[in-house]
Amino acid sequence: MGYSFADVLAGIQSVISDAVAAMSISNIASIIGLVIGAIVGLFLFWWGARWVVRRISGAFTSGKLRL
Repeated sequence: MGYSFADVLAGIQSVISDAVAAMSISNIASIIGLVIGAIVGLFLFWWGARWVVRRISGAFTSGKLRL
């Protein structure tokens, strides 16, 4: 295999230092904004899907479709 622990450690340190150097306040803010947007979107999808399922199952139960 030809790999030594020192080479692996140097590679990991290089990747970490490049990642930390690339981060800025605007990058962090955009990541947080994307995460919050995704959470809100998933919540609205979950809420809407529950609403639709309740309406459809209620229509089968009562025999009428109400909106």
